[in-house]
Amino acid sequence: MRQDELKKLDNEIGQYAADQTKIIWVDDQTMQIATMMIDSYGDTVYVWVKEDEDHCRVSDGGRILFKLDPNQEDMELYETAADIALGSGYQFDEDHCEIYVDVDRKNVAQAAMKLAQLQVAISYLG
Repeated sequence: MRQDELKKLDNEIGQYAADQTKIIWVDDQTMQIATMMIDSYGDTVYVWVKEDEDHCRVSDGGRILFKLDPNQEDMELYETAADIALGSGYQFDEDHCEIYVDVDRKNVAQAAMKLAQLQVAISYLG
C-alpha cells in the first residue's frame, strides 16, 4: 500500500472505532462507555469514567467478575483476575471486585480501551 492509502485506512479504522463506541452521562460526574469490545459471552464491554477534581477513575464497576461468578464462590478466579489486573497496571478493590485505575484526563481514552481489552481477557477465565 502506498502512504496515502495507509493514511486513508488509518482514518477509516479510527472512524469505525469512534462510530462503534457510545458514551452517555450517567450523572454529573460519571460517564458510561459502551466499547466496541465483545466479551466471551458475546456481550458489549462497558467502562465507567468518574471525574474527580484532579483525575478520573476508569473502572469496570465490578461487573466483569460479577458476570463470571455472581455468588463470589470461586476464590481462585478472583485471585487470578486480581493478579492480571495488577500486572496490567490497574488496581483491584477486593471489597467490590472492581478493576480500576486513576488517570489524568488526557489518559482517559487509553485507560478505558485498555480496561475494555482487560475485561475481554478476564471474561475467558470463566
